[in-house]
Amino acid sequence: MDRFNFINLDFREDRFNHIMSEIHKQGITDYKKFDGIHDKHFPKKGILQAHKSVVREAKENGWQSVIVAEDDLRFFAPGAWQYFLDTTPDDYDIYFAMVYVGDVDSNNRIISTCSGMTMYKVHERFYDVFLSIPEHDGGVHIDRYITSMHDKYKFFVCDKYVCEQIGGTSDNTKKKNNDYTPLLKGKPLFTG
Repeated sequence: MDRFNFINLDFREDRFNHIMSEIHKQGITDYKKFDGIHDKHFPKKGILQAHKSVVREAKENGWQSVIVAEDDLRFFAPGAWQYFLDTTPDDYDIYFAMVYVGDVDSNNRIISTCSGMTMYKVHERFYDVFLSIPEHDGGVHIDRYITSMHDKYKFFVCDKYVCEQIGGTSDNTKKKNNDYTPLLKGKPLFTG
């Protein structure tokens, strides 16, 4: 299933407008908004539950895979979305559009704990593992938790990163982070 599924909190109209602009620029016609989950006491838990809602729908509908994106995604160039689709490996558990921190081998396989859930594709064989991520004690950082299992599962990242997370106020930490660009230094970026 190559539908573009994105998560957006209803009160984040700024991000909704942003992601709709990105969708339009990429020529994406098949997309769906999933409601973000705001947990003021445990933001990580709300984020995790929102991501799980997309994967849960895919499992319930018997889809072979599902794409999940966050509303603060920015594609690097026209054609980035199609490039991501076209380069999906045949054998994977999760295929990431990018990662900020972490190690990747020469085959683009993730070999350490990473950060970056801006956009990714989950294979159906990983749905149950994804849906079993613990939510107790306020939840976990979804990206770090998942990629900590890199030695057990096949996690790959696109050979050219197709997107980034825009700066702004984090719904997770409530802190303002204006620039993730330094984290992309030396990374292979899709330029069209």
